[in-house]
Amino acid sequence: MLGDLSLSPAWDTVGQSTPVKILNPKKPKALDTNHRVNVILPDPQIGGRWFRDDKWDNFHDEAAMDISLQITNWLYHNDRVDAVINLGDFLDLPAQGKYEQEPAFAGTTQYAIDRGHKFLQEQRAAAGPQAHIVLIEGNHDRRMEKFIQINAASAWGLKRANIDEMPVMSLPYLLRLDEIGVEYIEAYPAGAYWITPHLRAIHGYKVRSGGSTAAAYTNDTPHISTVFGHIHRQEVQSKTVYNGKGAIRSQAISPGCLCRVDGAVPSVNGSTKINGKPAQLFENWQQGIAVITVDEDENFFTELVQIIEGVAWFRGNKFIAQPSA
Repeated sequence: MLGDLSLSPAWDTVGQSTPVKILNPKKPKALDTNHRVNVILPDPQIGGRWFRDDKWDNFHDEAAMDISLQITNWLYHNDRVDAVINLGDFLDLPAQGKYEQEPAFAGTTQYAIDRGHKFLQEQRAAAGPQAHIVLIEGNHDRRMEKFIQINAASAWGLKRANIDEMPVMSLPYLLRLDEIGVEYIEAYPAGAYWITPHLRAIHGYKVRSGGSTAAAYTNDTPHISTVFGHIHRQEVQSKTVYNGKGAIRSQAISPGCLCRVDGAVPSVNGSTKINGKPAQLFENWQQGIAVITVDEDENFFTELVQIIEGVAWFRGNKFIAQPSA
């Protein structure tokens, strides 16, 4: 029956929302906190091939390394940098490796050592004099030690006369780490640098296909968090478990790499042409770094930065690699 109110809905009809005016907010004041900022630099694989035409073909990516320094320096001027943590495979050292030796590897070790020392000096300049710089030993960095042990065991551990220092044929000595204030975390794969009591930085010893390496760490060690290198991929995996006191949250972070991702780095899947030059190959590798901020309660917050062909965006700023000198 038309007009019969008994047939109307028992609930209120839906109408337009009540107008609300939002005022422009005031700019918030910067918080005075006791936070710590850690810049995480993964796997530059510094080194290269040298060809008879006096041309170098680097494994490391100068553009990606430059971006990492720019972001570090931006943080130094706009926030703070408490630590720069190198996740290992700092040098590639193919001439000391156990795999097939290419002629172009000969004579490249000194070049890698010199460039590695310079990169650490550049990190110091970018991060400021108070920043703690850490270099974690990776499996490639350990090649020097293994090479001497296998091929010249009697020479391993030799030092200059009557001086308590690192052995002459060791990376801390060759890179002059004591002179530039860099802490070396040795004993790969056991070596770890603890950012907080619940967050460790390691080079890494797990590799899983399909983007699941980070999950392997959170599954194996759900009571701690891990930032790691080694796999050259960007991955983040979070996990929450619990006990009688409540939630236990963990995270595994892989920032990627600072080496080239076009086939230049010797790998299981890579190869060379007849002329010795590397064949182009795009593996499942990504360039990047991480910034991990730790607050006064020891909670940490991760920012993963992508680097794509010499360009990165970070906190609303575009960073473009500058040509190397």
